Amino acid sequence: MRETLGNENQHRELNGIEGEIYLSSWNEFENKKSDFLFEYSIGGDSTLETEEIETYQHKANEYLIKNEGEIKNEILKALVIKYPEIQDIYDYEPDEKKELMPDVINPNDFKKLIELIRIHFMNVKKDDIGYIGFEFDCKWDIEHGLGAMTHKNKVIKIGGADTSFMEWIAEEDLSNKEN
Repeated sequence: MRETLGNENQHRELNGIEGEIYLSSWNEFENKKSDFLFEYSIGGDSTLETEEIETYQHKANEYLIKNEGEIKNEILKALVIKYPEIQDIYDYEPDEKKELMPDVINPNDFKKLIELIRIHFMNVKKDDIGYIGFEFDCKWDIEHGLGAMTHKNKVIKIGGADTSFMEWIAEEDLSNKEN
């Protein structure tokens, strides 16, 4: 593996509408790229009038960098809860299930089942910090993947990969008065 210090420092800020971000907290999970650089994009499924990164998106990135381990843990805890429901949807035969969707009790059991591939900084904000979507490849669905929508360290929703970039999910959370 190459030296990561240069990449770590270089890939801490958002420097364009698309780029790479360094997240060391995912270092024990499947990773096709070296140095734990993950793609990021600004805007999810919507586009802005300008191609400038907004202050709330920079703040979301700063929050992510400072709290990436806690955010990862919250995503994995939420996934442990949601996973049996996801297993029911796929309903694999026993042999396939053992390989593609084994039962999971401990969040660390996901290390060989999911791979973070992209971060989406949404065009939706709450308390002046943007929502962030996490997009994963997963063994059980190579076509549709897995996604999580978050605000700070709160997991809003887990579903297919599109959950990570659908702006309406963040907007729906924003309009929910209980938050």
